[in-house]
Amino acid sequence: MLPSQLAVTPPGALDLTGEAARRRRELQRAAMVVLERAEYAELIPPTLEYQDTFLRAGGPGIAERLIRFPDRDGRILALRYDFTASLARVAATTFGDAAGPLRLCYSGAVYRQEPDRGGRPREMLQVGAELLGQGDLAADVEIVRLTIALVRAAGLHDFQVNLGHVGVLAPGIAALAEAQRAEVRRWIDRKDRGSLGRALSDATGEAATLTVLPFVIGRREALAGALDIAPRAAAPALQHLLDLDTALSAEERTHVVYDLGETRGLEYYTGIHFEVYVAGTGRAAGAGGRYDELMGRFGRPRPAVGVSLDLDTIAEVPQ
Repeated sequence: MLPSQLAVTPPGALDLTGEAARRRRELQRAAMVVLERAEYAELIPPTLEYQDTFLRAGGPGIAERLIRFPDRDGRILALRYDFTASLARVAATTFGDAAGPLRLCYSGAVYRQEPDRGGRPREMLQVGAELLGQGDLAADVEIVRLTIALVRAAGLHDFQVNLGHVGVLAPGIAALAEAQRAEVRRWIDRKDRGSLGRALSDATGEAATLTVLPFVIGRREALAGALDIAPRAAAPALQHLLDLDTALSAEERTHVVYDLGETRGLEYYTGIHFEVYVAGTGRAAGAGGRYDELMGRFGRPRPAVGVSLDLDTIAEVPQ
């Protein structure tokens, strides 16, 4: 084999050397210090799982994104698609009878096919945390604060957490005919006010609020203004965000922007949801939220909220 052929790696695979490798290890160490101080216990799940673990957590829609292969017994294995599914499996089995909240954290690689995103790596370095068994405001505040602390520990200052709540748009979407929901969500996701207005030209009541609420973005004042136009059924979600904002410190609030128009992950999240954006990157550097229905898929219903950061994206930020 020629030396030039030996240097070829599969699509989506990268060799990390020198500063690229050093920076990622530095980020991992800094993040784990924060997590240990917050009393999150590290869990190291296997790199291989049965594909059913990830399908149970994420649904059949993620099947084409799994890197899969048959085991000797014919069962289908998959490389670790995410940590949350594995942590849910462990929490439902090893810690199934544990009393009180579980605080678990992780750091390592996940593996994904990205058929709709040409050129994206198939191996990504993540760090994250899950708070299981606590479904109140305090748990949501804890995860948002932890997210901010983790990004700060990476040495970054110019970043924001775009935070929303699935309960804000849910009443309006539920008021639509089922056949119309996917189209409306697409225009909301694209922030296409014109197309959304045309799609909802005949909408009334709760559905009509979708022409306005998805474009609410800002600080506390934006949430307070949204209360005046939102359906009554959306008020508890908005109040939850207001209460969360009150619990944050003034400095923490400088990094939080409330975005009521985020529709991605609405089938997964059940409460707050957020994405982390860092100046100097072209994509989200992290995401998280509340997903109270996940643990029930593993036979042990338990509220859950968590965050995951993409260390590869953060490592690309100029220092």
